[in-house]
Amino acid sequence: MKEILERLKSFLQTNVGSSLCVRSREQSLLKRVRRVVAELTKEYLIFTEPSIDEVRQAEEFLYTASGDGMKIVVLEKFERSSIEAMNAFLKTLEEPPSHSLVVLTSIKFRELPQTVRSRVKVFDLFVPRSFYEDLKRKISLEPELLLKLCKADFDVTEYVSEASGEIEAVHFEPSSFLSLFKSEEVKPQDKVHALLALNDLFTRFQAGQIDDRSFVELYVALVEQSKKLELNKLIFELSWLCEIVLEHHGVNDLSVYRWFDSILRNKLLNFNAQLTFANLLIKFRRSARR
Repeated sequence: MKEILERLKSFLQTNVGSSLCVRSREQSLLKRVRRVVAELTKEYLIFTEPSIDEVRQAEEFLYTASGDGMKIVVLEKFERSSIEAMNAFLKTLEEPPSHSLVVLTSIKFRELPQTVRSRVKVFDLFVPRSFYEDLKRKISLEPELLLKLCKADFDVTEYVSEASGEIEAVHFEPSSFLSLFKSEEVKPQDKVHALLALNDLFTRFQAGQIDDRSFVELYVALVEQSKKLELNKLIFELSWLCEIVLEHHGVNDLSVYRWFDSILRNKLLNFNAQLTFANLLIKFRRSARR
């Protein structure tokens, strides 16, 4: 991984005065661009899906003198910005100041307009297949399942690849499960434990070990113990973990995946949290029992 980021760093350094696009199939891998940029200069701004006002702020920042030798603006998920924002930035994109870099990051490069694509130099950020094959051989517990999580979140990839001991099996229990989500940002090791716990819950649903009464008791316990947590955030985290478990078990009901995706796309999280939490557990259970 260090070698990959060094190549990216070299690419950025040799293209000062240009506009670049770092593209990858893994959003979590693109987050590493921030780390590389911070190593190059102290003068940088990062915008995600920038609005037209943020694009103008980026231009103003770039066109002032640098006290650190270089200024960098990173525009993440630029393909999701409005056409107005993209058009307002085209001139700067074509000819950024000589002391600066404009860096776009994208997992959907083809969704950028041709007017943007034609103005950037492209760097493909990817992890060789051999890396994941070697990682899979290292995982003794649920290697296929954990590999799916690694491919979805590179923080987890680094944690698993650097783990000194074996990852242990996890039994789903409401209080210990919810404790994994207490921190403002869920740690990689907690994501691993949460995934294994959800997988355990799925297999218990699948085996019919939890009847209707036990399911209601489980839901009540989870709701009661989640009162100290931000429920919307919890639902968001659970949605993508549930998708990984369902995919691992070969669930092919597209309506279920669309439902989870609707949660993940809802950036404002403006849904009824209690009802959505109940539906999440119900859909997870039904998928296991089919």
